[in-house]
Amino acid sequence: MWPLLLTGWLAIAVGAAGSSSRPEAEPVELPAWTLTAGQTEPFELTATEVRVWGGGAPTARTYCPELLPAMFERTLVIDRADPGGGAFEWIFTGELGGVTVTADGASATLSQRFYDSLGLSDPAGSQRPRVRHPEREWSSQRVSYRGGLQAVTVSFDHKSQVSLSLNGREVLRQQCLFDVSRHQVRLSGTQGRLKGAFCSPLAAAATVRIDPDERYQEIMGFGGITTPTAYAMLSPEGKRRWWELLATYNLLIQREYPIGTRLNPEMTNWEVLDDATPHYYGDNFPNGEVSDFGYLKTLRRLGGHVFFEFWGLPPWATQTPQDGSGNPRRGVAEPNAYAKAMVAYCEESRRKVGQPPDVVGIQNEVPQPTEVWHQMTLTLRKELDRAGFQAVRIHMSDASTLGGGIQRAEAFRQSDTVWKTIDYTATHVYDYLAHLDKPDEFDTLIARWNQAAGGKPFLSTEICNNAPRLQINSYRVALSMGQLYHKNLVLMDASAVCYCWLLLNVVQPSYGATRSLFVPDESHGFVPVPSSRQLRVFGAFSRRIREGMHRIGAATADKDLLVSAYAGKDGGRTVVLLNRSGRPIRARVENAGEPFREMEIVDPYRENTVDAAPGVDGNKTAEALIDPGAIVTLTNVPLGRLPQGFNIDSEGR
Repeated sequence: MWPLLLTGWLAIAVGAAGSSSRPEAEPVELPAWTLTAGQTEPFELTATEVRVWGGGAPTARTYCPELLPAMFERTLVIDRADPGGGAFEWIFTGELGGVTVTADGASATLSQRFYDSLGLSDPAGSQRPRVRHPEREWSSQRVSYRGGLQAVTVSFDHKSQVSLSLNGREVLRQQCLFDVSRHQVRLSGTQGRLKGAFCSPLAAAATVRIDPDERYQEIMGFGGITTPTAYAMLSPEGKRRWWELLATYNLLIQREYPIGTRLNPEMTNWEVLDDATPHYYGDNFPNGEVSDFGYLKTLRRLGGHVFFEFWGLPPWATQTPQDGSGNPRRGVAEPNAYAKAMVAYCEESRRKVGQPPDVVGIQNEVPQPTEVWHQMTLTLRKELDRAGFQAVRIHMSDASTLGGGIQRAEAFRQSDTVWKTIDYTATHVYDYLAHLDKPDEFDTLIARWNQAAGGKPFLSTEICNNAPRLQINSYRVALSMGQLYHKNLVLMDASAVCYCWLLLNVVQPSYGATRSLFVPDESHGFVPVPSSRQLRVFGAFSRRIREGMHRIGAATADKDLLVSAYAGKDGGRTVVLLNRSGRPIRARVENAGEPFREMEIVDPYRENTVDAAPGVDGNKTAEALIDPGAIVTLTNVPLGRLPQGFNIDSEGR
C-alpha cells in the first residue's frame, strides 16, 4: 500500500476553473487485484528535472510508444510507487484535448481538458497559473479510496464515455467525445519513483458464419443531399473531383431539397439560385433549397437515383382550415395544388434530365392532419399515373425521429387503400443521438418501428449528427453513427441509407463536421474535401455495398462485433465487421462464398485504406484482425469509378 501522500498539487488541479468535482463521499474500498493475461510494456520512472517547454515546472515523464486505437482498455500495473510527496499523472492526449488521471495514496481524479482553440486561453490578468498554450479544463471528478492501489485502468468505450477503475473496480465515468492517440506518465514533483507496466488486453477470437440462403432486403444505394448552392461554388477542378468522390464512395442517390416556399405559381423557377429558399446553420452561408437538373443529368449517367419531396410548401399549395376550437391552422397542404406541383417537377425533370425521380415523398418532416396525408397520397398517385409516371414510387411522409416515424406509419395505416398506395416507408432517426451512451436501448424503438412499418421496403432518408452537445470532429462520435448505419441495414432492413448533406458550404467548422460528409475547401481552390471522420465510417458501408446486392445472413456470438454481409448476382460478396469493443478481435469468416480480393480498413489513422484481402483457404474461410474501434470491409466488389470520356452536364449553370 502507498504511504499517505500530500495532496496540495491535487487540490489545485481539482479547484481549477471549469471543474465539476462532485461532493466528497465515503472512500471506496479497493478489492484485491490479480494480473490477468495481457500484453505488458514495463517502465520505470525516477524523478529528474526535465524541462518541458510550455508545460510549467520541470517534471519526470515516461512516454508509451504506442498509437492508441479508437476504443481501448489500458491498465497501469503498479509494482512500486513512491511519488515523493506528490502524485502521479497518467496523461492521454489527442488532437482536440486530453484526459488525465491523477492518483496519490488516498485519492484519484479523472479530468478532461480542451486545448485546440485560442479561445480557451485565460484573459489578461487571470490569477491562474499560466502555460504556454491555450487550455481549459472541461470536467473533473475525484474519488477517495482505501486499500493498496495495484492497478489503474482507463477505458474509452463505444458509448462515447471514459471510465476509471482502481484494482478492477470502476469508480468514475464521464462522457468523452474527443479522440486520444498517445499516453504518458508523469510525476508531479521532483522527487520519487514509479515502477510498473502498461497492460493491454489480448485479441479475442470470433467466428462469423455467412449464410447466403438467408436473403433480406435488396440494396438501392447510399447518398444524401448535394445542395446546388454549395456545388455551384466548386471550381471546375473541384466539380470533376466531386464526381470522382461520388463514384468512389458510391453516393449515387441525390435526395432533392427543391425550392419550396419560394416556388412561383407558374413553377418556372425550380433551379434559379437567386430564388433558393435559404437554409441557415448558425452564421454560415445560406445553403439554399433549389434544384439543378444539369447535376441530376450527370448523376443519372452514372447510374444514380433521385428522391424528391417538398419540405415547406409554397403558400399557394396550402390551405388554412379551422381546428376543433375554431382557430386557423396554417400550413396545411391543399392536396390538389400539392399534387400539381409534384407532377410539375416530374415533368420538368423528364424534359431536362430525361426521366423523372425514382421516388417521391409525401412531405419531409412537416406534420399534417391524418386525413390530409391520406388525401395527399391518393391524389398524388392519381395525378402521377394520369401524367404517365406510373413507375414513380411513393414513400410515406418522413418524420425527424424514429418515434415520430412510428406515429406516421400508424397514421398512414389507418386507411388500407392509402397504405397499399405507399411503396416505401421512410423516416429519419435523429432520436438515436439521445442513445449514444446506450446505443442498444434504441433497438426497442426499432422493434416498434418494424411492427408499425408492416414489412414494406424502408428508405432511411436522413442521418447526421445535429445534437448541440455532440458538435465535434471526432472519430469516436463518427463510429457511434456507424453503429446506427449497422442498425439501419441489419435491424431495419434499409434499402437505402442517406446522410443529411453530402456537400454543404459552411464557415463554422462544427456544422460541416456533423451535418455534411464534404465541404468546399476555399483555401485550396474550392475543391471538395471530407468535412470530418464521418465520411470514412459511412464509406466503410457505402463503397462496397452496391445497388442490386442483397443482404444475406451473417452471425457471430460476439455482441461487440457488428457484422453484416451482402451478395450480388454476379458472385460479388462484401462483409462489414465493426469492432466496438476495447480489445482486438481476430474474426474467422466462414462460408463467405467467392474469395475476397480486397480489405478496406477504417480507424482514426486510416481513411478507407485498401489492402490485399487476408488469405482464403479451400474451405472459403478468411481471417481478419480488427482493432478496437476499427471497421474492416472484406470484399471482391470493385470500387466505383468514372467512365472514360466522362463529362459534366452544366445546363443552367
